Amino acid sequence: MITSLENEKIKYLVKLKTSKYRKKEQRFIVEGAHLVDEARKNNLLIEAYSINEREGYIGVTKSVMDKIANTDTTVTEIGLCKMIEKNELSNKILILDGIQDPGNLGALMRSSKAFGFDTIVLGDGSVDIYNDKVIRSSQGAIFKLNFIKANLLDFIPTLKDYDIYGTNVINGIDLKEVKINDKMAIVLGNEGNGISKEVNLLLNKNIYIPIYDTESLNVSVAGGIIMYTLANK
Repeated sequence: MITSLENEKIKYLVKLKTSKYRKKEQRFIVEGAHLVDEARKNNLLIEAYSINEREGYIGVTKSVMDKIANTDTTVTEIGLCKMIEKNELSNKILILDGIQDPGNLGALMRSSKAFGFDTIVLGDGSVDIYNDKVIRSSQGAIFKLNFIKANLLDFIPTLKDYDIYGTNVINGIDLKEVKINDKMAIVLGNEGNGISKEVNLLLNKNIYIPIYDTESLNVSVAGGIIMYTLANK
């Protein structure tokens, strides 16, 4: 049982709260039994910590657990996980141009996995995928997807065999009328500014979602609708 806040393992876990240290170490932490279990199932769990004496866990006191955790409520389990960044592309790709809200990114991860968009490409300015709020919102999808970080102006031109769809209500095609091929990529833009002008110039096509009596949809809601519709054509 670890009781001291000065324990080297605990000091290491606390440092992983910062993006810079996570990137350096290629490690991150998850909070809660569900996420610890998902990390274990996907062979990404290095160590697990619990305030309860359990086989396969390192025991810690509540005060130590509170020091490690990011949430205000008491967490009973925490997992130390390794990052995996793959480079192979799936046939369906979600490209994110500056998504900044952690809840939006986590929700988009869940929709991506649900509808077969197994590669997510994060452009410059996007929130860190290992942000604790992103991880919680993803509900374990973070362990089942392929993530690539890239400059989109360099990356998008490499997708020679893909139909690449942006979103534009002015000159887009109604989502229901889109004809797809086996390989496609969807680009979603920043919550406030949308897709940047530079990225938009690289896209094959634009699409829009017909909506009634409202100005716009939240980006994670719109992304889920688009991925569901295109995946089921």
